[in-house]
Amino acid sequence: MQAVATSEADVKITERKGGTGARHDYIGSPGMINADPQAFLVVRPYAGARVDPHFHDVDQFQVVVAGDGRIGKKEIRPITFQYADAYTPYGPIVGRENGFSFFTLRNAASGGHWSMPGNKHNMPCRAGRNLAGTFELGRPIAAGETEREPLMERQDDNVDAVGFRMGSNAVLDGLPSDSGGQYYLVCGGSLIQDGKELPADSVIRVDRGEETLKMTAGPDGAEVLCLQFGVPGDRPGSDPSLLAKRSPDAYQQSKPGAGA
Repeated sequence: MQAVATSEADVKITERKGGTGARHDYIGSPGMINADPQAFLVVRPYAGARVDPHFHDVDQFQVVVAGDGRIGKKEIRPITFQYADAYTPYGPIVGRENGFSFFTLRNAASGGHWSMPGNKHNMPCRAGRNLAGTFELGRPIAAGETEREPLMERQDDNVDAVGFRMGSNAVLDGLPSDSGGQYYLVCGGSLIQDGKELPADSVIRVDRGEETLKMTAGPDGAEVLCLQFGVPGDRPGSDPSLLAKRSPDAYQQSKPGAGA
């Protein structure tokens, strides 16, 4: 398990057409190929921020934590999450007046950024699932009490999203880690993990087969989003052990500066 507070992320300033943004690297680093998990926050807080349509070679979740706009035709705002199978195009991501900030969460590092249209020949399979949902924040909950809210229909391979609401100092178990890897994103309040405070925008990674996460809310409670990947299978991009066979020097970015 890895628990990374927002203050511990490595921040890189990024100059883009239209404004100055940032990337906060929590786990791993974009642009490098390996079989390790990868979690980062993209911040583009300016009007008209945009990420063009594209796909990756790994499954991933994205979570909008600030700003508003759309992914494709889907409206986005805090807290909107999206799951996309590997080799499934999505986008564009378009921000409105205040741009957007979103987490990208992966079981394994992406091997590239393939813009669309123009890269269909690099897709070894048909496009897969593109699922989205919302976690509403701010619902009152009493001290010591907990709530668990399913946020999507659990998939046959156990891809899942669940929201947890915890009152002050409440204790709650997460999901069993017997499917794919999991991420827990603190969306409000804070968690206390091994004596460390994890405020909003902190990330916890639980690998497949690890013990179930035990969460303890801080004095103001906690609102936590759990995102679970599916059981690895034959579908391209779903099995980190197969992704480990990719050349570490073969990262592809079909449109320079397009994304991460």
